[in-house]
Amino acid sequence: MFIYVVKSGDTVSSIAREYNVSPETIVNINSLTDPDRLVVGESLVIGVPKVTHRVEPGETLFSIARKYRTTVDRLLRNNPQLKGSLVIQPGEELVIEFEGGGKRCVIVDGYVYPSVDDLTLQRTFPNLSYITPFSYGFTGNGDLVTLGDDRIVEMARRNGVSPVMLLTTLNTDGMFDNNLSHMLLNDVEMQDYLISKIIDNMQMKGYRVLDVDFEFVFPEDRVAYAEFIRRLNDALHPYGYEVWVALAPKTSADQKGLLYEAHDYRLLGEIADRLLLMTYEWGFTYSPKVHMLLYPFCDIEKSADMRAF
Repeated sequence: MFIYVVKSGDTVSSIAREYNVSPETIVNINSLTDPDRLVVGESLVIGVPKVTHRVEPGETLFSIARKYRTTVDRLLRNNPQLKGSLVIQPGEELVIEFEGGGKRCVIVDGYVYPSVDDLTLQRTFPNLSYITPFSYGFTGNGDLVTLGDDRIVEMARRNGVSPVMLLTTLNTDGMFDNNLSHMLLNDVEMQDYLISKIIDNMQMKGYRVLDVDFEFVFPEDRVAYAEFIRRLNDALHPYGYEVWVALAPKTSADQKGLLYEAHDYRLLGEIADRLLLMTYEWGFTYSPKVHMLLYPFCDIEKSADMRAF
């Protein structure tokens, strides 16, 4: 796998010639909707096929996977043009393995809105370990604001992807409400009530992980926020659930600003099972173009729990 940064005058064809691959390979891997409009500074993943297979009549992805001692998921990742579909045609060329492929394993999570279409989900699932419907909220009384996520959770189970329940302080205007987080973080009874609702929902829906994303928390609630995460851990761990925390991308422990000060890396890191650094915030702040890509050159880690649905 190579990362190529687009320069002035580059085209997909010229880049393909440089790496001795087909333009179609670059287009497919990078999901380029308009290959004639590359952006200077854009990063492209270049995969050089090491092993390919020409589909014969009667073959399926399952039979091809068996032949090369690989998995259908890996074939789907290596061939994004299939868009997650198991349907292949005679004469179609599939990439079995890329140069340098399979040498790194990653865990990949993706946020998704409930309105996402089935085709997009099916195309993306082979690249995911987890999927996080966006998002659950709560009221000033501690009641859980639910989400129309049944379809996403069920499809995730069928594809061996573990669903993550996301809890935020987003209000009805779609803004992070630090008054709401302040109310919760300073009211133990409200926390107990909300935690009970979270557990009920996780049991009913089949969630295994809770991801907490409280943003713009008041600096004076820094310790209270960590203590709330500790109480979540104490309540959820007996059920076998994990607790993750999404953190603003700080460049120093004492970084100023409402987005950063209550996110204490040391305190939260000692408590949470995993931390998610929201580095895409740097893209929103500093970059004119944010391009996110799930590249298919490694084995996505799917634990036994994920495959057991």
